[in-house]
Amino acid sequence: MKKKKISSLLLLFFALSFLQISAQQKFEFTDSLVISRLKADIETLSAENMEGREAGTQGEIKAARYIESRMKEIGLQPVFNDSYLQEFEFLSGYVFCDSSFIKIGSQKFSPYDDFYILSNSADATTTANAIYVASGLEIPGLINDYEDIDGVKGSIVFIEYFSHPENEKQIDFDVTSLLKMKISTAIQKGAAGIVFVNTHGFFEDPEILNETNVAREKIPIVFARSEVFELFEQNEMFGKISISTQLIKKSHSAINVAGYLNNNASQTIVIGGHFDHLGYGGPSSRDLQQNVIHYGADDNASGTAGVLESARYFSNITSKDYNYLFIAFSAEEKGLLGSRYFTESNVYDMGKINFMFNFDMIGRMQNNRLILIGTGTTPLWDSIIDTNKPPHFQVSKGKSGVGGSDHSSFYRKNIPVIFFHTGTHEDYHASTDTPDKINYPQTVEILNYAYKMIDFSTSLDKLKFTETPVSESRRRRGEGASLGIMPDHSYEGKGVKIMALVENRPAEKAGLKASDIIIGIEDTEISEIHSYMRVLEELRKGQNISVLILRGEEKMVITVEL
Repeated sequence: MKKKKISSLLLLFFALSFLQISAQQKFEFTDSLVISRLKADIETLSAENMEGREAGTQGEIKAARYIESRMKEIGLQPVFNDSYLQEFEFLSGYVFCDSSFIKIGSQKFSPYDDFYILSNSADATTTANAIYVASGLEIPGLINDYEDIDGVKGSIVFIEYFSHPENEKQIDFDVTSLLKMKISTAIQKGAAGIVFVNTHGFFEDPEILNETNVAREKIPIVFARSEVFELFEQNEMFGKISISTQLIKKSHSAINVAGYLNNNASQTIVIGGHFDHLGYGGPSSRDLQQNVIHYGADDNASGTAGVLESARYFSNITSKDYNYLFIAFSAEEKGLLGSRYFTESNVYDMGKINFMFNFDMIGRMQNNRLILIGTGTTPLWDSIIDTNKPPHFQVSKGKSGVGGSDHSSFYRKNIPVIFFHTGTHEDYHASTDTPDKINYPQTVEILNYAYKMIDFSTSLDKLKFTETPVSESRRRRGEGASLGIMPDHSYEGKGVKIMALVENRPAEKAGLKASDIIIGIEDTEISEIHSYMRVLEELRKGQNISVLILRGEEKMVITVEL
């Protein structure tokens, strides 16, 4: 009986040991299985029902819920009390104030039903004579719709939203560029308001995207339906019409998704990447088509899948040297809003974080080339990168910790960062960024490289943070003027807030500082980033300009030599 009891205990011990090992080894990591999991995640996140995962939309909510389900499946702990989800508000787009109107004679037209207010319209009311200027183009040597028209100054101009197909054969511009050109030309000629119309039967009326990230002009700008234009034509002899426009910023909710692997270690590694994309396009789209789903397979379903696969990998290993925080950020495409919100929210002790890896577009590796940004944020990155680099990889390094992705938010908290990136391509920010173009085998290699770098770091003390200058590659392109600042795109107030300054460039030399808010240049008010950029386009290198800033509560004028 005693022997039988011992045998039973031994069997129970081995059974429990087997169960413990099985529990620890939830996933296998052959290349084929990893590729299968990456493919499933990327294809799901890039599916049509996700509608391009734009922050603040149902598509983003579906994607967040999918990522949450994967984190639960992996066995990660929730980060936000008992939740994996962190909601935050952001301002994006406008709604039309009901008091807006167009009035022709005794007929009053209403917003939405009869006309749309464009995002770059002023909040203004004007009454003036109105004239029709066809496509409203003035391109030397090609077309001049204003050639035989008098009285533009002080008038409301009716302009064709689309150019006639005959003109399109001569003009090598997309619709958005032509629209900007038409608005700019009308304003230069002194128009008091702009009413875009569509009288061409071969075009459907355009979709009006009420985005906040466009420069607002000082006159009303609307798109009107055919009924408005028809009444204008009938009453043209009576002269004046009235337009009143007012836009109100609307608020949206976005969602960060995070899971935690708590090994009770003193240090934590953050592995993150944004999961949002462009939805149906919008101002950031490079697509020739309007209102089409931008699937975002590489940008950034690939990075999100990489975050999830990393969570599987580190939940399997027996080493407990680090805790791991896995985060899928939202609203990156709106200006790094999700990562900024997370790092400012105090839900996790930033002092415990050793370093942060950011996976953003890791799915289209070509010629074995991998770009690593942030290599100057600790003196040890070069050694860690070079020691663990696969022999066939061609690694390009960028030292700056500040850049156009979510690692920047952690860098601003004095945390060493590395941004993994395989480069832009012809499908970047286009509807053609689809899962079938992902280079899955080399995405696996990139992840294995990242794992080796993390494993190598376990033998080192906590990495020392090093501040880096803003990369020279962040300068404005072209030969025009540049202050040499990096704007804070999460700032929602009036003006342009400086997040960082390019070393040895005009702004730094003149004494501007991070957190200063530029509210005027010369005699021009700066309300947001686009009015700032537009002013710079009119300036030239070598000029001395006065820059009005807000530093804390104090207004200051600083002279800057461009």
